[in-house]
Order: sequence, then C-alpha cells, then structure tokens
Amino acid sequence: MAALATRPGVSIRLRINFTWNGEFCRETLDLNPSAGNAKYAARLVDEIRQRIKLGVFDYGSYFPESARARKADAARAPRSFGYYCQLYLDSMGRSAAATQAQYRNALEFWKKGIGADKDIDRVTHAELAAFIGAHPWPSWRLCNNYLIPLRGTFELAVRVLNFENPLRGIRNMKRVRKLPDPLSADESEAILVDLLGHYPETVYNYFEFAFQTGMRPEEIIALRWGDVDWNSKTVRVERAKTFKGTVKAVKTGEERDVDLSPRALTALIRMKKHTFMLRAEVFQNPVTGRPWHDERSQREHYWNPALLRCGIRRRRAYATRHTYATRMVMGGAKPAYVANQLGHSLQVLYTTYARWIDGADKGGEASKLASILGEFGPNLAPRQDLNKPTV
Repeated sequence: MAALATRPGVSIRLRINFTWNGEFCRETLDLNPSAGNAKYAARLVDEIRQRIKLGVFDYGSYFPESARARKADAARAPRSFGYYCQLYLDSMGRSAAATQAQYRNALEFWKKGIGADKDIDRVTHAELAAFIGAHPWPSWRLCNNYLIPLRGTFELAVRVLNFENPLRGIRNMKRVRKLPDPLSADESEAILVDLLGHYPETVYNYFEFAFQTGMRPEEIIALRWGDVDWNSKTVRVERAKTFKGTVKAVKTGEERDVDLSPRALTALIRMKKHTFMLRAEVFQNPVTGRPWHDERSQREHYWNPALLRCGIRRRRAYATRHTYATRMVMGGAKPAYVANQLGHSLQVLYTTYARWIDGADKGGEASKLASILGEFGPNLAPRQDLNKPTV
C-alpha cells in the first residue's frame, strides 16, 4: 500500500507499507506525491511482496538507510571473534610487514584467551577486564601493544553488529618511563678501543658512526651510500630495517638530515673500500659480507662482549644514541638542533633528556661536533682530507 507521509514541518513524501517476516514495515520514499510517483510506489510494493513470497527479498538493497535494514544485515553477519580478528588483519594490509606480524601474534593470543568461535557480541566487559587484569604481562609495553589490535577488532565488529563495545573503560597499563642510560666519554672510547682490537674494522666503523651521529640502530643498518651528501657532510635518514630484515619508513614518518662530525665522516671514508662499489647499504656484517639483517647481531656478537671485557655495566646498544644526545646537550648544543639531529620533537627531547640540558647557547651548533665529540678515534688518523672526500 502507498500513502502520504505528513509529519509537521516536513515536506510531504510518499510512504509504503508491507509485511515482512511477520512484521509490519513502513518506509518513506524520497518522492513527492504525484500521480506518476504514486503508480511507481504501487508497483514497488507489488515487487517487494512478490520477492518476499519467493524468499529473495533483501531489505538493505531497497532501503539501505533503514534501521530495519541494518538490523537485518547484523542478523546475517558472521559473529565469531576469530572472523573479526581476520577482518581486522585484512584491513591492516597496507601496514609494514613487521607490524602485521606483531598484530597477528597478538590476536592469536586473544583468540586463545577469548575463544575464536565465540560470538564477539557476547564477549562481556567483565570477562575482558578479568582476563587482561589477571594475565602476568611481562611489561606495560607488551600489554598496551596487544590491546591495539584487540580494540581495532572490536571497533570493526561494533560497526557491523551494533552492540556495546566491551573494551570501553579498559585502559592501557600505566607506562613506566625509564631514564636514558648513556655512557661516559671514557667508557665510549674504551668500548671503541676494544672493538678495534678484537673485530674487523667494519664493526668498529659501525659503532663509531653510531656514537657520532645518534642514529637509531635500525636506521644505521638501512643507510645507503646514496644517502651520503659529501659536500654538505650530512646523511639523509629516510628508512629503517625491522627485526624481520624488511625496510620500513623511519619511526617518526619524517625524513631528516644528520650533520656528520669529523669522526663520523672518517668512519664512512674507511667503509668505502668495503662496500662503496656495491652501491647498497654502507655497513655490512663482516661474517656474511652482506648488509646487516637487523640490529640484534651487532648487539649479541660484538657490543655485549665488548662491554663485558671492559668491565662496563651492561646496556642496550641503543645507548649509543643516548650517549650522543647527552654529550651534545651537556656540551652546550641548542636543544632544537639536537632534536633535529635525533628526529625528535623538542617536547620529547626535553622530556627524555631534561636532566642533561643546561640551556646554554654558544652558537655554531654544527661546528661544535668536532669539539664536543672529538675529532679522531683511538690510534687513528684521517685517511685523507675530509674536505675533499673521494667519491
């Protein structure tokens, strides 16, 4: 049946009525009343009733904006938690491969705990809160990282099935911020002397470059010769390597240019005879003769043994970055300059290195590299004129 919709303050529209699944249904058409539109509405009702009789009527195809259509779609939609976990992973297809692998591992954990076959709209807030709260998380970081894909999964399901999100109110674990643990200048030099005495020169070059630039390990192993600007004495940092050996964008998503100290530049010059003609990554594994797969091998086979031999308290190899940052700010370099070198915002720099920043401004920040970090390594002299590098 076709009728007129006549609500106060609303323009008159045609409305049709029919019965579907034992329920009386009323839908308003976006049509003005006219003889032609009335005939169209009558034909539409006849068509709908015929399709209902044949069992092939799809409410959403005729009235996609109707609340009843959304309810019908939700009733037909898959409901298992495992299904929406996979749907979320599919939606992350443009993310880095390492990120997808981490999310996949996290969702496998949740599927075991919640149940892959359980209807996702039957998972309760209390059930999730108890499971998350009782699990012995080894760190706040792991817990919070695992919650990211879980939240994404439920957000997808809520849009389809229209139920109350049970994760609402469940917060991240409180972050425990660890202070940077830099090395002193004497400790840094002792490590470099040890590396030079026990391993191939390429290992020494790698760690000297790390101490002298403050670049992240995953950025250093992804550095290519084409990123080196010999004239401006800078390197362009535009990529990093994941723990799986794949290339990704830098952590902040923004490229940056890092000024090279004389010692950093000399380390690159020494590397030229090893890898320059390969036109690929600057630093390579001396055992395989290939670019470093990730940053773990340098740490386990070279860094940790050197610290042990030197009697230096164990630290992550990432401490080379903290050592660079603290030496620069303590030497009087402008915080804004150091932040740009590291690829940090000023806020992050102040938050992370506040106790080392004295706020002194002595000018000529790039020119301070040599005086702050030193010009030459232990028992080494420049192999050639640094102002005229041979490319």
